Amino acid sequence: MKKTLIFGLALMAIMLAFNNEAYAQKGKKKSSKNDQYFNDSGGFAHRLWYGGGFTLGFGSDNFQSVFQFGVSPMVGYKIFDKLSVGPRASIIYSNLRYRPFGDKVYSANPISWGAGAFTRFKALDFLFAHVEYEYEQEAFITGEIDSNEDLVVYHRTRNNMYLGLGYSSTSQGSPWGFELLLLYNVNTPKDVLELPFDIRAGVTYKF
Repeated sequence: MKKTLIFGLALMAIMLAFNNEAYAQKGKKKSSKNDQYFNDSGGFAHRLWYGGGFTLGFGSDNFQSVFQFGVSPMVGYKIFDKLSVGPRASIIYSNLRYRPFGDKVYSANPISWGAGAFTRFKALDFLFAHVEYEYEQEAFITGEIDSNEDLVVYHRTRNNMYLGLGYSSTSQGSPWGFELLLLYNVNTPKDVLELPFDIRAGVTYKF
């Protein structure tokens, strides 16, 4: 049974909590100009914000085991204070080990990746809507062994369309934040067992 976990969320949340509290205390001594992350006259760079997350996945059954590690950076551009657009990418490294019978173990190390674009609307300081298109190339195995006794890795491409909501946690005076998203993939294929929901967590800077 395959399980996917977001690694280090508790640690990130604690670190951000202390960091945000420190910024909040310093923010009381700063002018409002230094606390502002968006300014119509600030130019292109001033409208940018950054984010991303990383995942650690692992799972096993009687025949196979899977270990995965991935990162997912993103950059947002504020059209105005509440509306952002930008690119997002993800890359996941997998270590697959398969033992169909006997003691012989077959292994492979494929890479899955995705790239796309998103739009975000910040309805409230802590709540935002998220829409995203993603082109994904996923690596997977069926247990097939080729003539060279190597584990055969297949790739399939998808066009994912995510819709959902996100929660953003920041403190006054701090550019850093923690976010949690619940997304629904309206293009999930009907011939797969996975659920259409995608739960993400990560950090942001100047969002």
